[in-house]
Amino acid sequence: MEVLTLPYVTRPKHPRGRLAALAGAAALALLALPAAASAACPGAPVTKAFKAFGDNANYSLVSNGAFESGAGGWSLSGASVVSGNESYNVRAATDTMSLAITAKGRAVSPAFCVSTDHPTFRFFAKRTGGTWGALNVVLRWSVDGGSTNETTVGSVTTGTAWAPTQSFALSQTLPLWNGDQTATVQVILDPEDFGGAWAVDDVYIDPYTRS
Repeated sequence: MEVLTLPYVTRPKHPRGRLAALAGAAALALLALPAAASAACPGAPVTKAFKAFGDNANYSLVSNGAFESGAGGWSLSGASVVSGNESYNVRAATDTMSLAITAKGRAVSPAFCVSTDHPTFRFFAKRTGGTWGALNVVLRWSVDGGSTNETTVGSVTTGTAWAPTQSFALSQTLPLWNGDQTATVQVILDPEDFGGAWAVDDVYIDPYTRS
């Protein structure tokens, strides 16, 4: 009977040190992935803007949210920046401007970054005309560069004297499932048609930084 001789197959040998180095490099690469994917919003100066009203959270001003630079960054229709600051001078005693929105007007803020660290926002407002109708507050948003959506988060029904609004949900309204995600957001201030005119000032977001 003929005996078959199988060929001897040699396998390359990796020194243990090299294998350990390769494993370590792979682990480091995996650890680096979340950091590379992370796109946390940049930091901004904070202040306890609403402390006098029992709210001790820190807040950051939306870009030109005090309107001291005119309408820069805001998209206005039936609205304009006018003389007259909110009466508490929350941002600075030298502030002199605010936003006026007619009964059929609309104001859209500059876009800003929102992550899970930005739960709420609020501002100052007062009614300047009419006796009924609310100032509707809407978020225009997209998450991680996706489709653009609009979500109504509440309304303002304050009187004719300057007052801080309630806190409106921000990141809590958006489909942000983890800290790596970000949304691009604009605040839309839209009075109920024919319901009355409004004044707005000092638009702040809460970056979830508390001391």
